[in-house]
Amino acid sequence: MITFVVGPTGAGKSAWALNQAERVNAIIVNADSIQVYKYFDLGSAKPTVADRARAQHELYDLVLPDQEFTAGDYRREALAVIEREYHNREIFVVGGSGFYIQALENGMYDIPKVNDEIRTQVRQWEANRELWPQLERIDPASARKLSPNDHYRLRRALEGSLATGRPWSEVAQNLKQNPNRLAARYDVRKVGLTVERSRLRARIVERTAAMLTYGLIDEAKSLVNQGYRDTRPFNSVGYFECKEYLAGRLSRDRLAEAIVISTMQLAKKQMTWFRRDNAITWQEV
Repeated sequence: MITFVVGPTGAGKSAWALNQAERVNAIIVNADSIQVYKYFDLGSAKPTVADRARAQHELYDLVLPDQEFTAGDYRREALAVIEREYHNREIFVVGGSGFYIQALENGMYDIPKVNDEIRTQVRQWEANRELWPQLERIDPASARKLSPNDHYRLRRALEGSLATGRPWSEVAQNLKQNPNRLAARYDVRKVGLTVERSRLRARIVERTAAMLTYGLIDEAKSLVNQGYRDTRPFNSVGYFECKEYLAGRLSRDRLAEAIVISTMQLAKKQMTWFRRDNAITWQEV
């Protein structure tokens, strides 16, 4: 059995899955797009050494922060674990990265290679701060789902649309009919954890305070000193705000609240994404 454990950040997905996995000697497979990167530990709420001693964890700390790691890369790595372990133990796939989970569940659309001309055009739009307006023109459905600040996914959607000559949202819709879907080969169930909004915010406030107490700023400073300031994971919630603080654009007094606000915004987007999936069984925690 493969169990997807999804839901908003701060809902307790990792703890819930760890308790379940420890009880039945299962494997936990990461589905968080920041936890795949080395060195981004505290801000991504990566499982601790003690957590990893309680159950086998896979697909954490896979690549360096300046290496590209796509949803297609994730699917290949996750399938390798599933194919190796499925007949031996239960598998819990845990995380809130909808694109990773979608890629693993539905497969990837085989798009033509993105040529240099398309890449150059998209990079020019990025330099001119035109990524979101151009996507809204080419593929309004995809643009509505993405933040104007999510440059990575905006670039991917634009490159995919231009390479295929079709809106990326239409390409993604076709994935639902993909014969390589995970459920065609394995027993799959999906569990969603949800928390009442005020309780979720209280948890996030507490978690943010703990991260800062245990050294999130020092971790961010170390990553900057290692040359990783302009990498994709540094634009994630928590790290981006620390980067702004270290650059003098955000005061220390406002840092925690800025992280909480961004985390709540992320949680809302995640819930919007997962609520569309009628196959998820939701549990209030």
